[in-house]
Amino acid sequence: MSGSPDVTMSPRDPAQHCPRPQGPVCCRAHERVELEDVLSKSDIRQLKRIWESHQDDLSNPWYSKKPEFTYNEFHTFRSLAQKVVDAMVVQYREPLILDQATVSNTNHLGHPPHADNLQFDSVWWGGRQIRQKDELIAARGGAEVLWNESKTSYRNYSATVGLSDPSGYGGGDLEFYEVWGGRDPCAKYRPKPGCGVAFCGCHKNIHAVTSVKWGFRLVLLVWTRPAGSQIPSDQSHVCYFRPGTGLSVWLTAADLQDYPSRRKRQQLWRPISDASIPAPEEEEGRASPDESPDQH
Repeated sequence: MSGSPDVTMSPRDPAQHCPRPQGPVCCRAHERVELEDVLSKSDIRQLKRIWESHQDDLSNPWYSKKPEFTYNEFHTFRSLAQKVVDAMVVQYREPLILDQATVSNTNHLGHPPHADNLQFDSVWWGGRQIRQKDELIAARGGAEVLWNESKTSYRNYSATVGLSDPSGYGGGDLEFYEVWGGRDPCAKYRPKPGCGVAFCGCHKNIHAVTSVKWGFRLVLLVWTRPAGSQIPSDQSHVCYFRPGTGLSVWLTAADLQDYPSRRKRQQLWRPISDASIPAPEEEEGRASPDESPDQH
């Protein structure tokens, strides 16, 4: 359909042992790109202030009770996340829309290997599904991994930007793997403040974050979707929290839609005075407009 984002099946490895189709993805490019100095020291200070004010572990299951931003906090958070998206647009040479962002204080649990926008299903060889207990060994031996569509398959790319000095924490490495079940990462990143890495959300960029052993790791995470794509109605308020995410502050798709419209509703409408119309005489005891204690 004209104007609709491109949706393709997940790219397969040369050997196709699984008779079932891979889940759909929206990413066109699969290479990782480094983002150099995408945020300034001032930008980082502003994001840290927002995190310090609203850090949340999402222990409350009701998303309607998610911490509320002031409009200035929302505007700052959105603008700085958009700076990262703009840098991704330059690198990937395609229009991208900011879908969600979070400032996350990664904890001692870290994140196990995963793909952001696909869900692991099973492992196959020669048309047969491998038993669960043998999946890891089979995948390392060249068996095919089946990936299913996930609730975020409408997204395409992700980015991680450092907000704290990597010398100030142990562990917390962002690792990438060539295949699901890989023993050793093919790449590791410890982004310095203001710098980061962007990558696609399919199984070509399986990634993990090692547990933080000591110190303080704070990152800005950004997720994008293709221009023209629609957010599923049940996803706009969802915060994709993982056990290792730690105390965080979230900018959801619903926030991106609701805060600007809320701002418009709060603006006061004032009529233009017409000097040709005489002002009514003041009633005794009533304050004139200039004297009103409720003037803003």
